[in-house]
Amino acid sequence: MSRIILDCSHSDTCLPDYWSGHHLAHVQIPVYHGMKLSEIKQELRNELNMGAIGGSDERTFDDNVLNDQWHKAALAAVNKIKPAVKNQRRFFADLEEQTDDNDDSVYAFFVFVEH
Repeated sequence: MSRIILDCSHSDTCLPDYWSGHHLAHVQIPVYHGMKLSEIKQELRNELNMGAIGGSDERTFDDNVLNDQWHKAALAAVNKIKPAVKNQRRFFADLEEQTDDNDDSVYAFFVFVEH
């Protein structure tokens, strides 16, 4: 059995109604203006640990024998995410700052790519 190695790539940021989906395994997290990388990674780990994984990769299905191996590879991929701009501390700066009267949550969608 070969080792699974994944990369976690940001695919899109939008309202959930506008996400067209992806055949690869992916997760979505709520995001906001100025979010820290540590918060992004924690949200991604939370989604993975809850099993909230979209796509059609059968290894992510609970009854698949490779599920544990895929899950560990996905967590490792999240842990190794680095900013595209060195030393960037805050993300999603193009989003409007959240207000109490805004009910629309914006989501970032991350896809897991095997290499």
